[in-house]
Amino acid sequence: MGRLGTTTAANRGSKIEVKHNHSNSKQVALKSATSAKVSKSKTELKLVEVRGQRLITTSLLIADKFGKSHKFVLKKIDRLQCSSEFHRANFAPSIYVAANGKDEKCYNVTEEGFMFIAMSFTGIEAMRWKEAFIIAFQKMRIILNEPGRNIELQYKRDTAIELTDTVKFIRETEGKETKPCHYSIEHKFCNRALTGRWESIIDSELDSYDLRLLSAIRRHNSLLMTRYPKQADRKAPLDNFVDQYKAKHPRSVALVGANG
Repeated sequence: MGRLGTTTAANRGSKIEVKHNHSNSKQVALKSATSAKVSKSKTELKLVEVRGQRLITTSLLIADKFGKSHKFVLKKIDRLQCSSEFHRANFAPSIYVAANGKDEKCYNVTEEGFMFIAMSFTGIEAMRWKEAFIIAFQKMRIILNEPGRNIELQYKRDTAIELTDTVKFIRETEGKETKPCHYSIEHKFCNRALTGRWESIIDSELDSYDLRLLSAIRRHNSLLMTRYPKQADRKAPLDNFVDQYKAKHPRSVALVGANG
């Protein structure tokens, strides 16, 4: 799966593209209602994501994980016997592009909204997914409420600018043109040193420890670039830096639902 789509409640005004692979799992990519093109991102969707100041899941995910048709979940949401105020605050209408290319209705759902729907789902498998969603909401809330997180986010943004400036400087000294893809590639190179995956990272996926480490990785990579312009020559030194950082600054607190 990919990423979903703030308005006043659980977030309105986004469009989501849904595709299917051979295993029937949905592939979702964020598409702005005013955007001319659909993002080609097809990374797997988490159960819970951040939209503005709210934590949300979606009617598409709920249907998929609980083994229900999306029409069934939509009907359930539309017919909830709750106040109109509660419904507006916790179920925000959105749009996704279905496999047939047509715009279809879906909902962005808050934690409270999820609990309201999921309480009626029964069975062992449903209990397992209720627990998984609850843990996902708890874990994301802990990450967002960590002391000092805003400072780490600002430091991450500062080091992103430093890295971008370094990329441009190195390429200019070599007489090469710098394109947006060159910045993206270098940032993903740093992300790989943190997560082991060559891909973009969403801030909400990182706790304060990982934000701090990513900033340190970017700064160290900028220094390495002045000696080793080629990424292949920087991979081992950067990985060694990460190992040394983790040994010197071990993670102190495990997150709810985290592995290990």
